[in-house]
Amino acid sequence: MAGKGNYPMAVRHDVQNLIRRGNIFYRRARVPSSFTRCQPGSRLSLSLHCSDHKKAQAVGRKLNTLMAELKMNSKEPMSKAQLQKLCEHERDVMRLHLEDVSIAARRNGRPADIEVLELHLENG
Repeated sequence: MAGKGNYPMAVRHDVQNLIRRGNIFYRRARVPSSFTRCQPGSRLSLSLHCSDHKKAQAVGRKLNTLMAELKMNSKEPMSKAQLQKLCEHERDVMRLHLEDVSIAARRNGRPADIEVLELHLENG
């Protein structure tokens, strides 16, 4: 338990590389060593622009999957700036998708029910 003026340590989340600063979630991960145009040990930090834990988990998982696919299937090396742009684009696409799912859940009732939201997300 944190005392007066003391802040609790960072909370570990179920999704790798997902951290929370204040009320906003970020994805901070090492750039895989297979990307030779990036410095070894460099990190890619990206704001997910959301404060909802479930949405941040979904976006974080999608970005982790993207990086794993790039690591396995990358034919030509990418720079850190190119990786950053690609991750930002994927984050924006995923956030729009989650907004659409949220709107559909509100129209069909029970928007606060997480299980229904997850079913909508699975079904697209």
